[in-house]
Amino acid sequence: LNMATPILSRFDLVFILRDKADGNQDRLVSSNIMNLYRHKTKNQQNHNISSQQNEATSREYVSDSKTENRMLMRDRLPWVAAFQKDPLPADLVRDYISYAREYCKPKLTKEAAVVLRDYFMTLRYPEDGTRPQDTVPITTRQLEALIRLSQARAKACLREFVLEEDALDVVELMAQSVEQVHADENGVLDRSRGGAGGTSKRKMKKAFANELKKFGRNGAECTMDDLRRIADKVNCDLGDFNSVVDEIRDQGTLMKKSNGNYQVVF
Repeated sequence: LNMATPILSRFDLVFILRDKADGNQDRLVSSNIMNLYRHKTKNQQNHNISSQQNEATSREYVSDSKTENRMLMRDRLPWVAAFQKDPLPADLVRDYISYAREYCKPKLTKEAAVVLRDYFMTLRYPEDGTRPQDTVPITTRQLEALIRLSQARAKACLREFVLEEDALDVVELMAQSVEQVHADENGVLDRSRGGAGGTSKRKMKKAFANELKKFGRNGAECTMDDLRRIADKVNCDLGDFNSVVDEIRDQGTLMKKSNGNYQVVF
């Protein structure tokens, strides 16, 4: 467990909950989460009544929504930007957002829930046959993120319900995010990229320190470029580089010299 011993010793009992890939169980869990978001009401007593009303109203919304000839969002946005040449007044935008926050509480339609659930299952169980443990870790946290983004998308249109088109837009956004952050130059998902799984900060620091020891004898001098080459060896990205170097300095493995270089101490 990546937890300090003094903190861990405060607990009388410790149980480890493992996220094991199970298609049937994941479908049950994702369906349950979807139902929670679809039927959320302030008054639990009126749950069944409001659920029936929601179903009837959502069917009306869905019947008016057409996704057969849907244009991808990446194609729509440039068109909107070209059409709306002048920026909207800041006061209008501020009032619009305030109104949406206060009065719009969109609920999931069945059609939107199916889109989000299917995409979640595709991420968790890639169609190319890759084992779940070899891909970017996907949990119910990502599913709830998809739901929140879909609700935000519907809220931006002042809608009472999250439509299928909202869910499709969010899936498109999430797919772009996953591709940019977690895919390598060949388009293959890599669990070591983007901080989603792979090497933890603690393991990264340990690997970096081990590579430093291989750099040379005790007292060897290295430049910032040397440190960056070591970082590349252990797949330490630029965002973590400075913090890892600082932590290793705090441990006493690195000493900064007056000339700006570093001395290895072990």
